[in-house]
Amino acid sequence: MFLSPIARAAHFVVFVNPSVMAVKKFGYVRVSTREQNPERQIHILRDEEGIDERDIYVEKESGRQFERPVYRSLVDNILREGDLLVVTELKRFGRNYGEIYKEWFHITKEIGADIKVTSMPILDTTQSKELVGQLITDVVLAVFAYVADEDWTERHELQRQGIEVAKADGKHLGRPRVEYPENWEDCYERWKSGVILAKEAMTLMGLKKDSFYRLARKYKEEHSVL
Repeated sequence: MFLSPIARAAHFVVFVNPSVMAVKKFGYVRVSTREQNPERQIHILRDEEGIDERDIYVEKESGRQFERPVYRSLVDNILREGDLLVVTELKRFGRNYGEIYKEWFHITKEIGADIKVTSMPILDTTQSKELVGQLITDVVLAVFAYVADEDWTERHELQRQGIEVAKADGKHLGRPRVEYPENWEDCYERWKSGVILAKEAMTLMGLKKDSFYRLARKYKEEHSVL
C-alpha cells in the first residue's frame, strides 16, 4: 500500500514515544584548592569513560568551604532520570559518611539516575539493576562511605594533635614571621619623615611590599603612645 510522506511520518509517530530522550553521561570533577590540577580526573572521564568534555563539570572549592555550587547545579537542575553521573572517587559526593550516603540516595532513588565510581568498579549502578545487585551495592557503599568518613576523621585528628604538639614546643604555625631588618629604625624614620619613598625603603631593607607594610603597622602599634 502506497503512503505519502506525510502519511508515513504520521504512521511513524504512532510507534515512537516522543517523550523518550537519549540518556546522557555526565562527569563531575572536584579539587579542594585552586592550586590543584583537575586534569587527571578530566582525563579519566573524557578519555577512558568517553564523556564529552562539555558534559564534565569541574569545581574548585576553597579549603574552608564545601558549598559546591557547580555540583548542586548539575545534580539539582541538569541530571534527570536515566542519566549517568561518573566520578573518579567516592569522596566527590561528600566529606563524610552522612554526606556521601545522602547524595547517593538522592541521585539514585529520588532522581532515578545512575552512578559510576571509576576507582571502585563494584560501585556502578548500571550493572546492578536487579534487587540482589542493588542490595550488594548499598552494602558496599555503606562500607566504603564509612571508611572514607573514618579516614577523614583520623586525618583531621592527627592534624589537630600535630598542631597542639607544635604549639607546645613553641613552634610558629602558618605564615613565616618576618623580622625587623637591622636597618629598620633608620629606614623607617627616613620614610616617615619623607626623606625617602616607601619603595626605596623596601629596597634598602630587602623587604617585599606586603612584609614592609605589615612590619610598619606592627612597629607603629608597638610604639604608639597610649
